[in-house]
Amino acid sequence: MKGQEEVRAIGSGQVELTQADLVKANEYRENALQAVTAGLQYGVAKFTPASLTGNLDKDFPKMQKIAGKKGESEFKALMTYDENNLYLGWLVSDPTPWTNSAKEFVQMYSEGDTVDFQFGSNPKADPKRNDAAAGDFRISIGNLQGKPVAVLYRRQSEVKKPRSFTSGVLSNYVMEYVDVIPEAKIEVKLDKGKGYIVEAAIPLSALGFTPQPALPYHGDFGATFGDPAGERTRLRVYWNNQQTGLVDDVVFELQMAPKNWATIVFQ
Repeated sequence: MKGQEEVRAIGSGQVELTQADLVKANEYRENALQAVTAGLQYGVAKFTPASLTGNLDKDFPKMQKIAGKKGESEFKALMTYDENNLYLGWLVSDPTPWTNSAKEFVQMYSEGDTVDFQFGSNPKADPKRNDAAAGDFRISIGNLQGKPVAVLYRRQSEVKKPRSFTSGVLSNYVMEYVDVIPEAKIEVKLDKGKGYIVEAAIPLSALGFTPQPALPYHGDFGATFGDPAGERTRLRVYWNNQQTGLVDDVVFELQMAPKNWATIVFQ
């Protein structure tokens, strides 16, 4: 091997690895993973399930699923639509399924297990935008004291139901609209020790959105995983967004990342 004759021993010593180094290393890793997901696309079939039973294969036969995985934690998800609803489904692998300690719907995403859908309803919006814009929304579905609840978040909204969020890093981060989607129909099926399934019918009228076939929308599917007691979110896993390593910060966990969304096309 050319140059081998120049190899010399450098002796012994120590290298100090600080917390800041670990943060930077994780940032490099997430950036590399994000580059791999570039170009992902999901085609949404027009299909109305006969009912929501908690069985994805039965209720949505032969529908394309996407997947997200981080370590041993993973999920599969799908979406269909018709003139009235978006139909969303997740199959989540989780040994302590569907546990969440939130006392208020607004905090479920940070307090344990949830499923998540983020979407930009304006196909003309800049796909590289860092922050959520008008038309962008997030639907978070979790177990609120024994009842499945869907929550809609909008960073910018014509209708105002604002909530302010503060963490150790950012203060007074305002979501202009945060509220439960009361018309949502949600079915949850647990498989103790293995995971759970969530199916939801979300009225398009609640989103102020009418899908236009063949246009390039953008969005992402995800799931949050709590600790075994369901007291705090410890892991965030998404299909396309890989820059999700940060937890224990209610603002960063809440923020949408449109630049890391994939292309979604309604068929």
